Amino acid sequence: MKKEILYILCSAMLSGSLTSCDSWLGDTEPTDFLTSEQVWNDNSLIEGVLAELYNDVATNGNLDNDVNFSLIDDFMWCGLMNQDVESYRNQMVSYSYDEFRYYDYKYIYKCNQAIESLATVSTKISEADKALYTAEFRFLRAYAYFQMCIRMGGVPLVTKTQEYTAGMDVSELQLPRSSEADIYNFVYNECMAIEADLAGNNNVTNKSRANQWAALALASRSMLYAGSIAKYNLAEINQPLQPGVVGMTGEDPKPYYEKSFAASKRIIDEFANNTLQGISAPSADNYYNAICSKDNNSEVLWTKDYNASKFHTFSFANIAHSMNEDNDNGSDLCPTLQLVETYGEIKDKENGKYVVYENRGDIFANIADVRLKGTCLVPEQEFKGKKLDIQAGVAIDKGNGVYELKEGADPNSKYEVADGGDGGTLVGNDGPLSRATYTNTGFNLRKYVDATIGSSARGQGSYIWYVYFRMGEIYLNAAEAGMELGGTYAEQALKYVNLVRQRAGLGANSWTASDLTIDNLLNERRRELALEDHRLWDLKRLRKADKLWNGVQSSNTMLYALYPYRIVGGPNNNKFIFDRKIAPRFKAPRNFRIGNYYTAFEQDALDKNPKLVQNPNM
Repeated sequence: MKKEILYILCSAMLSGSLTSCDSWLGDTEPTDFLTSEQVWNDNSLIEGVLAELYNDVATNGNLDNDVNFSLIDDFMWCGLMNQDVESYRNQMVSYSYDEFRYYDYKYIYKCNQAIESLATVSTKISEADKALYTAEFRFLRAYAYFQMCIRMGGVPLVTKTQEYTAGMDVSELQLPRSSEADIYNFVYNECMAIEADLAGNNNVTNKSRANQWAALALASRSMLYAGSIAKYNLAEINQPLQPGVVGMTGEDPKPYYEKSFAASKRIIDEFANNTLQGISAPSADNYYNAICSKDNNSEVLWTKDYNASKFHTFSFANIAHSMNEDNDNGSDLCPTLQLVETYGEIKDKENGKYVVYENRGDIFANIADVRLKGTCLVPEQEFKGKKLDIQAGVAIDKGNGVYELKEGADPNSKYEVADGGDGGTLVGNDGPLSRATYTNTGFNLRKYVDATIGSSARGQGSYIWYVYFRMGEIYLNAAEAGMELGGTYAEQALKYVNLVRQRAGLGANSWTASDLTIDNLLNERRRELALEDHRLWDLKRLRKADKLWNGVQSSNTMLYALYPYRIVGGPNNNKFIFDRKIAPRFKAPRNFRIGNYYTAFEQDALDKNPKLVQNPNM
C-alpha cells in the first residue's frame, strides 16, 4: 500500500483511551503528521481514529443538539424567541423536503480506509486487537448506512475505498442507489458477522464503545424497520426509474420480523437475563436512573459518554427556571400535554365544569405510570431540592362553577390588592409564560436533565450519557416483531411488553392478548422512549406520520398545554383548576407530507453522480 500522510487530530488523541472515548475530543491544535504505517501499527492512534468516528455518529437529536427534538417528538421549543428560531420550531408551515438529511460518504470512506488498512498495514497489532478494531469500524459503517437509509432510502453501497487517478473515467466511481432492502440486509449481515468479535468491548466503562449487544441491538432495530416498511408502505411511495430504492416494494416482511425477534431475544436472554433494571421496585426515580445514571447500570447497551473533559450543556438549556444554577436560562424543550396524557387520564373538566383540586399536583395523583415523573416534571414535583412552581394566573370565582381567568406577564408575581386582588400568587416562579426560558406548556423536562449539583451551570456542565440503545427498546422491538409474526411469537411478545409495563408501575400482566395491537405498541414506545430519537422514525416506518401530522389543526397536530389557576373567592378559595389549551407560542399545525417519508438528495449530489435518482413526491 502506498504511503500516505495522515493528519492526526491532536496530542491528546495520542494518549487518550477509548474507555470513555469522548473525554479527549475537545478543541485542540495539530501536533504531528504521521504515515499510514505509523498510524495503523499503534493502538493509541487507531483508537484515536475510532474516537473521531464515534464522536461523529449520526443522530437526529441528542444532548449536543436539543433543538431538533421539538420537530420529531412530543416536546415544544420554549427557548430563544428570535424570529428564525421561532418560525422554524413553532410556526413551521410544513416539514421541508431536505429535513433530516444525512448522506455522508466521507464518513464511509474513513471506515473503509480503516478496515482496509488494518488488513494490509497493521503488522505490529495483535490479531485479537486487529479483529476487535475491524469489528468496530464495520459496526460504525453499518450504523452510518442505517442512518442514511432511514432518511434517504436506498443509497449507493460502497464497501471499499474509491480513489480517482488521472485519466480515469469518473463514471467508474459513480454507483447507482442500492435498493432499500439491500441496505437493510447489509446492516443486518454486518452486525451478525461482527457481534462475536465485539464481545471484547462488553466490559468497556460506560458502554462508550460498540459491543456485542450494540451489534445485536442494531440488528434488532434495523430488521424491525425493514419489516414494518415492507408491510406498511404506501402505494404512492416508489421511484419508477429505479424500483426498490424506496419503499421495500415486493419484500416479504416476515423474515425481517423473525430476524428482529431473534436478535432481540438473544440480548434479553444473554445480556439482561430476562429482567429490566428497576422492575422489582417501580418508581419514577428508578426509571430515570435506568436511563440517566451510570452507576451499576444494567439497562443501557451503547452510549455517547461524557465527563469532565467533554461535558454537555443540555441540563443548562433544559433545567426548569426556578432550579437553574446560572444566569437566566432553561426550559428549551418542554413536554406537551399530549405526551403527559399518554401516561394516564388528566381530568381537568367533568360534565363541562372545571374539576377543583386542593393542590396543583393532585390532578396527577391517580396516574400509576411512573414513567410520567421519570420523563417529565409536573407542577409541584420535586427535583434538585425544589418543587416545580407552575401557576398561570388566578381564577376569579363568579359562582355556579364559572370562573374568570386572569393571567400575568411576570414570574413569581402577586395578585396585588391595589389591582383588586388578594395579595396571593398570580404567576408561579416557573411560569408558564410566553417567553424564552420558561415553560409554555405547563410542564418541564426531567429525562436527561442532570440532578447533580452544578450540572446546569455553564462552566461545569453535565456528564450524563446519551443512550443509543437500551433494554426498554429491545423488549418493545421483540414485542412488536412477535405481534406481527403471531402464534407462539405473539405469546412471547405479550410477556415482553408486560415486563416493560410492570417496570412502569402498571403491575404484572397488565395487558391481555387483545391489547397487543400495533397502535397500542406504538403508544407504548411513545411513553417508554420519549426524547430518545424514536417517535418520528416510528411514525415514518409505520407510514402513520402523514395521517397523524396532516397539517389540519387538531389535537394531533397542535402542541397543547395545561395551565393551573389559583381560585380567588368562593368556597374553593386558594384551590386550583386547570385549563387545557394550545400552547400560546405554537402557531402552525405539524404538516408531514408524503414526500417527507424520504429526504431529498441535495442537488450537488445528483450533479456529481448522474446515476442517482431523486426521491419521489418532492
